[in-house]
Amino acid sequence: MRLRYETIPRYVPHAVSGHALNQNESQFELPERLKEAIRHVNLDGLSRYPVDELNVLKERYASYAGVNVDQLMVGSGSDELLAILCQALLDVDDVVVAPLPDFSMYGIYAHIARGNFVQPDEAGLSFQSLLQTVEANQPKLVLVSNPNNPTGKMWTLDELEMIASRVPYVVVDEAYIDFTMNDSFKSRLADHPNVIILRTLSKAFGLANLRIGFMIAASALIENIDRFRSPFNVSGLSAAVAAVVLADAAYIRDAVTYHNEQREKLKQLLAPVGKILPSRANFLYVETRDSEAWASRFLANGVHVRAFSDGIRVSAGTDEAYRLIRQTIEEVTSFENS
Repeated sequence: MRLRYETIPRYVPHAVSGHALNQNESQFELPERLKEAIRHVNLDGLSRYPVDELNVLKERYASYAGVNVDQLMVGSGSDELLAILCQALLDVDDVVVAPLPDFSMYGIYAHIARGNFVQPDEAGLSFQSLLQTVEANQPKLVLVSNPNNPTGKMWTLDELEMIASRVPYVVVDEAYIDFTMNDSFKSRLADHPNVIILRTLSKAFGLANLRIGFMIAASALIENIDRFRSPFNVSGLSAAVAAVVLADAAYIRDAVTYHNEQREKLKQLLAPVGKILPSRANFLYVETRDSEAWASRFLANGVHVRAFSDGIRVSAGTDEAYRLIRQTIEEVTSFENS
């Protein structure tokens, strides 16, 4: 094993029973018309490597995203694309900067690629703090999720452009951008050939099980990064199913509408827990010093939420999950007032 491998956190997934509002998965039921279409996916080519299936998938996503096919790379989720990016862009001890907090895998992939990962010491989600960290450390790469995971904060396009003007490469991770497409950096991508956008079908599209992600960038940059990708890194079956879903424009519109409506219901429901931060994604972040206790209370009633040091992140869920959340809050409120 390489030196200091023990410092790399190990992610061990666990099966979740009850209502999983801790992973920001889609809660929107796949409509029967899509289930029926998926049942008719051609399985005759399972003995062949997936060339045609990936080409069709890229064409359909390029149409959805409004980009050229040669601006796209497909990965096994945006996680794999993050790993590929770090391997492609970083030399030993190159500095990588990200806001604080942000997606936990950023530091892990930077570390695996032998980069030096740095985050602001304080006020880590203020633009000024991020800019000062960039200027003080002169990173080769900046990683920013927009909307931010876990808080839902939106970085403005002007702020992202300012960061991009100061560093060799910026990755704008738009895992949740389908819920607020007008905020995508894609509209300014042509002016910034050093910016890479990441997307996924795991959130709004509700296809987390398929593990499909996309990288969007200038075609020349895609061509260079593609050297670091394993061949046939996405299964043809996953690609074929994803292509079926992408062909149904009404589905993604309905899914986004559902989650936006359920997020607003959740906002009212969680008001007694703490301060709710603004969000355009499919989750809410509630600031509370009692985060671990609230997570345990909800879990006791079969609802999983994600606890952080200063709050909880709760995915937009079903009305049945909300009934249990309401029951939990009423139980706590009743006990405290007794």
